[in-house]
Amino acid sequence: FFRKVLCASITEGLEKGIIWLTEGTWRHEWWSKTDQVTPRHMQWLVEDVSNKQLKDTFAEFKQAWDSFKPTVADTRSALQQLYATEEKDALISVDGPESYHDAHRKWHPIYRKTLYDRGYYDIFIFDTNGDMIYSVYKESDYATNFKASGNGPWKTSGLGNAFEAAMASPDEVHYIDWKPYGPSGDAPAAFFATGLRDKDGVLIGVYSIQLPPEFERSIEELEPQCKLESIAESFEGAVNVAGLGRPTDENLEKPLACFKSHSAKSLSRLIDNHFATGYPEGNLANRVMDPYYDIKAHAVDATCALAFTVQHMLSQGRTIEQIQRLDESSYNEFNRYLRNELDFQGVSGRVKFSENNRPNLLTVKQVLQGKEVEVGLVLLNGTLSWIGNGTIDSAWALEPADPPERFKYWLVFQIGLPTLLLCCTFCVGAHMALKRGKSRNPGAHKSKASAFEDSPKNNQVSNNAATEAVVMDVAV
Repeated sequence: FFRKVLCASITEGLEKGIIWLTEGTWRHEWWSKTDQVTPRHMQWLVEDVSNKQLKDTFAEFKQAWDSFKPTVADTRSALQQLYATEEKDALISVDGPESYHDAHRKWHPIYRKTLYDRGYYDIFIFDTNGDMIYSVYKESDYATNFKASGNGPWKTSGLGNAFEAAMASPDEVHYIDWKPYGPSGDAPAAFFATGLRDKDGVLIGVYSIQLPPEFERSIEELEPQCKLESIAESFEGAVNVAGLGRPTDENLEKPLACFKSHSAKSLSRLIDNHFATGYPEGNLANRVMDPYYDIKAHAVDATCALAFTVQHMLSQGRTIEQIQRLDESSYNEFNRYLRNELDFQGVSGRVKFSENNRPNLLTVKQVLQGKEVEVGLVLLNGTLSWIGNGTIDSAWALEPADPPERFKYWLVFQIGLPTLLLCCTFCVGAHMALKRGKSRNPGAHKSKASAFEDSPKNNQVSNNAATEAVVMDVAV
């Protein structure tokens, strides 16, 4: 959302040098990255190809594919006729003695559920020859070949590009941007793909997914003016206030009560390492590609808070079974200790609750040269302590001067003047019409008026008659 706000300021031509003020914890340097959806899909692919389930799925489908017919061409043709039907993904299996049907009956419901859970359009499994040996949705691309040197009808499509990219660099997740895809009725399609290795690390195939047409792309892909470089430039100098997320410098290297072989500093470094390399180290299935660094310590301290509370309950004579199934008395004690007595130095700083709140220090950070830098600290008493010279205003600009104030009663003139002109025009027109009527028959007025002037008792009538004569003449 905030990336869209910045983009709007760019497209609407706002002056550079705006001081953006934010609060709370955000993704690390989010202004220089695409939105979270893309990293999430990449993470899922990495996890999938690292898990035993996909390796077993591939092994069974590959064996069944190779043994289905005497030739690959016959296998492609037969499977297309059997599975590429109007039922699409709803077809679980077909009758027949071939092992492919057994594999499909076993694995298809699992990957169909994955497709709907993650909002994919389709999921594909290829062997290294480029044959699509399985897909969930099974359009006309199913059981065809995607190798660039092959003869498949869709080898030059976006999915063909994705297959070739994954074969060339199998340990990376590749993204192929939106363009019409023939098997999906030429609807726009984008793909992610990565290599699939067996338990010995040998490349055995490619795993790919297709995003649906309604997939919302990140703003920098939609607005030419809002490339990530432009967004980062616009956000330069921004100030954010959030929880410190670590002890103060004097407590940073003190031993932790919960992890006694570590200080907050050393444990934080260890967590960062496993974010990048997985756990155990080298396990890409649980590597975190885009972590929230500022809240990592809170997860550790939450675990420790529960551990210390369980320790307290055990010291009160309760058993683990009683703690697992708390009665009202035990629940109240658990809650009381956690909220009122628990107090320890954690990775995120002092852990001490006050009822439902945990008072803590706040940090003031500023984006300088694209990086977030601490420039101040808000203490528990609300005092702001600047670090060094505090915020730097090199990226900020003075607000343009306001235009001169408009005349206070300008609205009166906007409405009153046109009304006055309209009334004057009407009056002049009526006067001219009256004058014109008199000039056309000057004697008539005089004779009619004289007839009444001879009789004094008819003075008032004479006035009315004269007026009526004028009106009649004007009408004529």
